[in-house]
Formats: sequence, structure tokens, C-alpha cells
Amino acid sequence: MSRRIETRPLAIITAFSAAGLIALTVLALYIAQGILIPIAFALVVAFVLWTVVDWMGRVPGLRLLPSFLHHVFVLGLFVVAIFLAISTLRSNGEVLVQRLPQYTTNILGLVNGLDARFRIDQYIPGGLTKIVTSNLDLQGVARQALTALGSLGGLLVLILLYTSFLMVEYGGFVKKLHLAYPQGDKAEQLIALSSDINSRIGGFLAVKTVINIVLGLLSYFALKFLGIELAGFWAIYIGILNYTPYLGSAAGVVAPTLMTLAQTGDLKHTFLTMAALSALQFVIGSLIEPHVMGRRINLSPMMVLVSLASWYALWGLPGAVLAVPMTVIILAVLGAIPFTRPAAILLSNDGRIGEGKRQQA
Repeated sequence: MSRRIETRPLAIITAFSAAGLIALTVLALYIAQGILIPIAFALVVAFVLWTVVDWMGRVPGLRLLPSFLHHVFVLGLFVVAIFLAISTLRSNGEVLVQRLPQYTTNILGLVNGLDARFRIDQYIPGGLTKIVTSNLDLQGVARQALTALGSLGGLLVLILLYTSFLMVEYGGFVKKLHLAYPQGDKAEQLIALSSDINSRIGGFLAVKTVINIVLGLLSYFALKFLGIELAGFWAIYIGILNYTPYLGSAAGVVAPTLMTLAQTGDLKHTFLTMAALSALQFVIGSLIEPHVMGRRINLSPMMVLVSLASWYALWGLPGAVLAVPMTVIILAVLGAIPFTRPAAILLSNDGRIGEGKRQQA
């Protein structure tokens, strides 16, 4: 009886300490988001690149090459992709500025046509035209869009910088672990732990990235075929947002559809664009992705929604994009450490955490 009374204060202190640590961590994530968001993106990208390097090491012809050449090749491809993305964003921003007056004319022409056809001005003073002209500020929207494009370009440069250092530092990190723990097998245990975590989440992120690239490319060709401007930007937009569960698919259809309406002022063309993008989202997201991904994500649907809401509250749209990858990383880390493994099992979808060999760190 006395033993239970003695251990109860210790349990209460532990619970309050854990709650305080979580609160401080959340506060730090919110305050330092300007620094942490590029690092988080770089970490996700690095996991993908490390997985690609590992895949290259299994190819018969490429496995003979030194490991650093694999890293250089993969990093070079990523650098090219980043610069192509920045170039696309810049050119699309210039097109947006040039086409803005035409977009305004198209929207007003559509609204005037609706007023004339349905005689809306008889029910609403001034009709839809008055409502649109008094509330629609395309110049302001364009300024916000250009600012967002500039911020995205700067974010891509930071991601490239951080990812490059992560790729370069990986080999040195292994050496430093051996220097830090020269006695015993502590260094080998930590290396095995990091390899286990990388194998669990790297495959998921790599496959998800390939699916997003395919979806972006198909969307690009569809928008080009339909004659929609800024197709390159929308392809990047759709591919990135596909990391975001549920909301990403909807946003990947709605925003380009509104762009089509502004560009053409034609409802039929707009509905055709919406139908084409919706079909791609359905085929990729509902048919191909579940078959290819299987149960790689291993997060319960409720946990996906909670993580999406939590990361969005902390970091806004970048947090929503990072929600699933970051939560999968956290789940893998918790599952790889015996002490926190029960928490990972509770957060998972089926209770099975990892298939690889686990080492105690």
C-alpha cells in the first residue's frame, strides 16, 4: 500500500514533465517555422534521394561504381529538377502579369452574359456585374500570386542547399559516430537504427514522389491539350499538393479550374478542364496509388486527419504538404526504438511497425 502511495507522485511528475516537453516542442516548432520548414523539406527529399542511391547500388552495372558517384549523380538530377522548377515559376509569373488584363475582361464578359441571359439585375441591383467589380481585385490577386511564387522559389533554393549538405554529410556522419563511440558496438547500433528508419520511410517517400511526378506530368499534358496557360506551374502545384491527403486532390482540381474560367470565360471549357483533372486524380489517387503503395503509409485514417490538421495549424500550407511524410518519419523513429514502440503501434493502422531488424539504440 505504501509503495503505491510513494510511486504515485513520481508518475504524476513524469506525466506533467512529458506534457511540458510536448508543449515546449510544439511552441519551438511554431516559433522557428521559418528555419525548420526548409530543413523539413530537405530531410524528406534526402530520404528520397538516399533511397534512389540505394536502388542504384543494386543495379548490376551501376553497383561497380563508387558510392560517392551514385550520390553525385542523384544530387545532380535533383539540382537540375530544382532549376527547371524555378525557371518554370519565373516564366509563369511573367505570363500571369501579361495576361491579367485579358483575364479581367474574360471574367467580366462572362458575368455580363449571365446578367443578360437570366436578367439577374431584376433581382439583384446592378446584377452579378456590380458584385464582381466591387469585390474582385485581380491586381491584388496577381500581386499575392507573384509574392507566393517568389517565396516558393526562395524555398526551393534553401531546400536545394540543405539537401546538398545532408547528402554530403551522410558519409562523414558515419565516421563521426565511430569516433564518438570508439568502445563497444554503440556506433554500429546507431547506424543500424538509422538504416532501419531509412529503409522504412525511404521506400514510401520515393514511391509517393514517383506517383506525384506522374500525376503532375499527366496534368501538364492534359492542360496543354486543353490550351490552358501556366500549365507548367499547375503541374508543379498538383504534384506537390498530392502529398497532402484528401485536401490536395481537391485543391489540385479547383485552382486550375478557376484559372481556366479566368482565361477562357467559357463555362463549357471550364467544366471540361475540371472533368479531365478530376479523372486523373481519381485514376491515380483511387486506383493506381493504393495498388502501388499498398500499406506503406500504415497510418490510421484518423491519425492522417489529426496530423494534417496539426501540421497545418503549425506551419500553414507547407505543414499540410509535409504532414504525412513527417508523421511517417516520426512513426518510423518511434517504432525503431523499443521504449517508444508501443506509442508507434497505437498510432499505426494495423499495429505492425516495420519488418526489418530492430536494434536497440
